[in-house]
Amino acid sequence: MPSKALRGVLGRIIVASWSFVFAFGSSPSLLRASGGPPAESISGDQTIVRAVVAYPRPPTKFRPLSASDAELEGYGFPPRPDPLRAPRPYAHWKKLVSVPRVANAVLRQTTIYHGPVQNLLIGKALRNGMLSATSLNWSGYAVGGASGTFASNNSLISAEWVVPRAQQGFGVCDGSWDYSSQWIGFDGLGSNEVLQAGTEADAYCSGSTQAESYYSWIEWAPAPSIFVSIPPARPGDLMVSSVWYTTTPPFGHAYLINYTLYQAQAYAFNPPPSTTFAGNSAEWIEERPTLSNGLANLANYLADQFNFSYASNSGNYFTPGASPAGTTTYALSMTCPPWTPGSSCPSTTVISTPYLYGGVTSWFYDSGPALY
Repeated sequence: MPSKALRGVLGRIIVASWSFVFAFGSSPSLLRASGGPPAESISGDQTIVRAVVAYPRPPTKFRPLSASDAELEGYGFPPRPDPLRAPRPYAHWKKLVSVPRVANAVLRQTTIYHGPVQNLLIGKALRNGMLSATSLNWSGYAVGGASGTFASNNSLISAEWVVPRAQQGFGVCDGSWDYSSQWIGFDGLGSNEVLQAGTEADAYCSGSTQAESYYSWIEWAPAPSIFVSIPPARPGDLMVSSVWYTTTPPFGHAYLINYTLYQAQAYAFNPPPSTTFAGNSAEWIEERPTLSNGLANLANYLADQFNFSYASNSGNYFTPGASPAGTTTYALSMTCPPWTPGSSCPSTTVISTPYLYGGVTSWFYDSGPALY
């Protein structure tokens, strides 16, 4: 451990570094950080938002650890794992339900879509029966099974991750926004809908002007994503999300936490009209989302970590590194084209790749035109 004197020096360096960033952040020609989506990404139609439930803050004396399952459900807390059958998920749950709930969230419907996997191509077999694969929009790990695998009441997926710093590729300043999304959810692997929640890390550059956008969101594709102000997301913040499905309405649930700011909020929402929950896959994903004109360029997020990644259904537990019989795990790398301009990616190039460490931890790295 560094000496007291050295720790003091390091502390002054860190404070000075952040003071430098914020001092120059007010200049329109340098870094500007945004606590929400770019203005052009806010939809003129806000009808979906009005149907979302943002749960109230529990009473001061409410104790999640000793509450009944019905009481937990009433306040929007994630289902409690069995402490004997699943001690690690239970320890993770105890930590996340201890974070204070913050009320009065602002919600805004966007024009950004985090949809099903596009152009999935299966590659060679990897260790533990995992299959390599590529897609145009997903990078990460997906567990696929028969329809209904994750359709039992309180089927849940969870993970924590660090919000990456977003920028355009090194040496690139093309006058537009680049996008990256970090999320967990169900479906989209062989179905046309996805129940999900995550964070956004986007970057803009035009001439000498740069901007960044970071925020949390929920979504049930094919509906667009919904920006939620609580918890906020900033580069370097440790986030956690749990998403689960119930067999009674509202069917979709998301619990979002910013551990760094120590804020949490719970949301519930229904699928879009004429959409049926397939429950055939669970995912931990880095994505380039879809905009009105198609797939966005992937932001240069450099590197990103996911941890405590697991899913459950009726007592069975799934991780990127190990899943029960009857399911298949895919390690997905993202490729281009499409890309803007097309000359930056005229043929298939990997732009985001996941790496698994153990069963529940993964790192993501970007490459190709997303990097430079």
